[in-house]
Amino acid sequence: MQSLTVIRHAQIHSVASARRAFAVSMGKAVRDGSRRLGKGSGSAFPGAVALAIDPGMLAGLASEIPQGAVLVTGSNGKGTTCRLLAGVMRAAGLRPILNREGSNQLSGLATTMVASSGRFGHLPADDRAIGLFEVDEGSFPGIVGQIGRPRALVFTNVFRDQLDRYMEPAYLTSMLERAMQALPADTALVLNADDPRVAYLAPDMENPRLFFGIGDTGLARDGADPTSDFPRCPRCGSELAYRCVFYAHLGHWSCHHCGLARPEPQVKLTKIELLGSASSRVWAATPTAEVLLEVPLPGLYNAYNAAAAIAAASACQMPARAVLAIERVTPSSLRMERIKVTDHDVYLTLAKNANGYTEVLRAVLADGRPKRFMLGLNDFEGKQPDTSWIWDVDFESVCGLIPSPVVTGNRAYDLTVRLKYAGWLGATKETTLTTEPDPVRAFQRALARTPAGEPLWLVSTSIVLQQVRRWLRQQGFVKEVWQEQDQLAGTVQR
Repeated sequence: MQSLTVIRHAQIHSVASARRAFAVSMGKAVRDGSRRLGKGSGSAFPGAVALAIDPGMLAGLASEIPQGAVLVTGSNGKGTTCRLLAGVMRAAGLRPILNREGSNQLSGLATTMVASSGRFGHLPADDRAIGLFEVDEGSFPGIVGQIGRPRALVFTNVFRDQLDRYMEPAYLTSMLERAMQALPADTALVLNADDPRVAYLAPDMENPRLFFGIGDTGLARDGADPTSDFPRCPRCGSELAYRCVFYAHLGHWSCHHCGLARPEPQVKLTKIELLGSASSRVWAATPTAEVLLEVPLPGLYNAYNAAAAIAAASACQMPARAVLAIERVTPSSLRMERIKVTDHDVYLTLAKNANGYTEVLRAVLADGRPKRFMLGLNDFEGKQPDTSWIWDVDFESVCGLIPSPVVTGNRAYDLTVRLKYAGWLGATKETTLTTEPDPVRAFQRALARTPAGEPLWLVSTSIVLQQVRRWLRQQGFVKEVWQEQDQLAGTVQR
């Protein structure tokens, strides 16, 4: 009887292995076909096909990663944080497996594992392999249980974002807290101390916690930030008080009613210098070292992303010297991506909610010098029609710094009305504001009116940027995202 049981288990294992191999093979075929036919990078659909064949594929392959995985989620900054942290991991001698094309939902992570696997449905033997997955905050509950034993879970921030998907931030945080209960007790929680919604996530969990934040109060705003949605105390619901605010609701906070307050961060940016539209300089203190970094990305929001990456590296006990790799990281696609177009530097920058849009504009225009911009706004072909958040963008503070802007996207006229009420019309001698819904024609106009040698910034929601980037690729100015990523990684994954 015992031998029959053994045989039966062997047969079941053999069938499961065959299914896994078939699922991976089909996923690879779909991915290769998509790329060869020029239908995109194949960053999501191959994983969906593989999961349809073998629903346990992602969990099974994730369990084979020798060094475990780090998950990064939040409203803003998770993609850039992953890119910075990947550089640190490589400097520490690790080989990160990451969803490089930015597809951060379940099918995207499955595609990443398909691309990383061999043809028999297993990961290659590599003791230095570690997972590094950007995870969409709304998809987090469906993903967290698939990743076995994550070493760390990094939360960047929680803002109002895509209200038609996530509703209010309070609903999102409660959903995240329920999903976090599936984490093993030894998964480190790396949390933004300056965001009260994040700092107090799942207080009943006994997991180790490592907080990061900004200690340089010289960068604080005078009074409340107009983009803040003023969250209330996450414990008692009372109004929060702020000693200083960096942007939106991020700052040094406390509740005078119940006594809850910002936790002291173990990873702290003690000093920050914002160096115009290209970079920043930060002094970071960790539990084991202090380091000075030239971050090759502008703005306070990217300083937070660097702090999150340093904190994650500290939680995973990577050597302090490895964080110097942050200085060598280049911007990822559509995240302040620079493309040379004739005699112009063109920057493509995603801004998908009020806080992201505001901080990008502030970062680029922090020096007070006028610059050329094309601004975009789109919905997702009627699937996510709520663009009311543009009324929370702080367009007023940069009024007069953008001569002759071009506005585009299928919601271009909504954005034009918003700019009118922000005082942009007539704010400078160059008063012409052009509204052109077609992104390619809008880009051609914006480029034509940009003086020779000057840069042009495109700040928009995703579809506009993707359409412009596709046109730039067709004109030979840039490669496909997956081709650049494979070139950067030094290998083409099949």
